[in-house]
Amino acid sequence: MSQDGDVQAFNMLAQRWEGSLYQYVRRSVGNPDEARDLCQEALTKAYQNIERLRDGDKFKSWVHHIALNLCRDRFRTQKARTELRSLDDVTVDELELASSEGRLESPDTTAVRGQLADLMAESLSLLPPDQKNAIMLREYHGFTSQEIAEITGVPSATVRTRIFYGLKSLRRALEERGVTSDAF
Repeated sequence: MSQDGDVQAFNMLAQRWEGSLYQYVRRSVGNPDEARDLCQEALTKAYQNIERLRDGDKFKSWVHHIALNLCRDRFRTQKARTELRSLDDVTVDELELASSEGRLESPDTTAVRGQLADLMAESLSLLPPDQKNAIMLREYHGFTSQEIAEITGVPSATVRTRIFYGLKSLRRALEERGVTSDAF
């Protein structure tokens, strides 16, 4: 068991959740290299403090909480803004993954999806950080309100409120940019 110092057990947990963790951090910080560094730091901190994890079934939300704090620290110290992802930032690995998942699309469809993704990223960056985090954890990573509450340290009712108002603001921002709900 990883909480008893079993390195192999911890590595299995880390491998299981590192993809989700990376995607969350990548969307938060906008820079793939920095996201990898923050994920590595989050997993290192998780390993160093694994004995503090009371319920092993909550490892996923616990390690995402660590990553959230690291992202917050990064924004506080550097006062940085999320970068928009350009097509030039797409790696060969991501393209291979997309094609292996059967998501090969026409160039027009790919271009429209890219534009929508850019508009979504831009609109998300306009939200207050608490709303943005709640929406990303729910919509991109599938966490429940209760799990998000554990990650962020606020009541689940607060999480639901943040999601509600965040989605409302996001809808308004997208509509201002000419995107309607049927575009998705």
